[in-house]
Amino acid sequence: MFNPTVEVIVAQSKLREPPNLSYEAILKRFPGLAEADAVCWTGSTANGWGNVFSDIDLYAFADREIDLPVDETMETWPGSDKSGIRWQTWMGEYQKTRVDLTVWSTDTFTKVLEPYLGDEVELCGMSDVLLGFIYRVSIGVPLKNEAYFREMLDLLDKSSFRRALARTTKVWAENALTDAAGQLDADDQASARISAGIAAYRVVDACLILHGELCRNQKWIMRRLERKPECGINPDEFRSVVLNGTRPGESDGDYALRVARWAQGHLVRLDGDFLAAGR
Repeated sequence: MFNPTVEVIVAQSKLREPPNLSYEAILKRFPGLAEADAVCWTGSTANGWGNVFSDIDLYAFADREIDLPVDETMETWPGSDKSGIRWQTWMGEYQKTRVDLTVWSTDTFTKVLEPYLGDEVELCGMSDVLLGFIYRVSIGVPLKNEAYFREMLDLLDKSSFRRALARTTKVWAENALTDAAGQLDADDQASARISAGIAAYRVVDACLILHGELCRNQKWIMRRLERKPECGINPDEFRSVVLNGTRPGESDGDYALRVARWAQGHLVRLDGDFLAAGR
C-alpha cells in the first residue's frame, strides 16, 4: 500500500507582510539594478491576482552585466530561446518573499515583436517562453523608466501579434473540435468530453487574446473573463456551459456535443471579430 508522507522543512505563515515594492526599497536588496535601463514588477501579483504564497516577478532590461546578490538564498542561471534571445534569471529571497528576477537585453521586446511590426502575420509560432515574456511586459508596473514601457506597449498595439496569436489559438480550438467529432463517432465519449472542454478553453483564450488579454494560463480564465467583458463571453456563461460539467441525465457524449456546439458558435463570432480587426 502506498502511504506518502510530507515533511515540512520550513512552515510558511499565512500572516505575511507583503514586501515593499518601491524602486528605492528594491535597490537596497539589488543595488546593481541602478545600472539597468528599465525595471518593472510583473506576474500575478502585479496583475492583482496574487495570494499570500505568490512569488514576486521582476524584469530588468540592460545592455551591460548587472551585479546581483550572492548569498545562501539564491541561485542563478542563463536561459536562451531557439530564436537567439537570451536572458539571465536570479531567484532568491527579498523581505521573506521569493523573487524571480529576469534580466533581458534592452532591445529584447523590439526583437521579439519585429516580425509582427512590418506585416500582418497570419499565425504565431513564438515559443511559450517568449509568449510569456510579451504578456509579462504588457502587464508590467514600471519601477524605473516608465517611458520605456510606454514605448514597448505602443509597439505591441501597432503590431499584428495579438491577431496572429488569436488566430493560432483558434486553429487549436478547431483541431480539438475535430478530435471530439472523431471520438464521438468512435463512441469514445470520455475522450470526446475532454476534447470538447479543451476546445472551449481554446475558444475563450482566442476571444480574450483578440481583445488584449494575453495571459495564457487556464487557471486564471475566470479572472480574465471578468476583466474583459468585451470578449463576448461572461464568467457565468462559461461556468454554466463548461465548468459545471454534465447536467442531470446527460452522458459524457451529450456533454461533449453540447460544449462543442457552444465552442463552434463562438468560433463563428470570432471570424467576424477578425474581420472587424482589419482582416
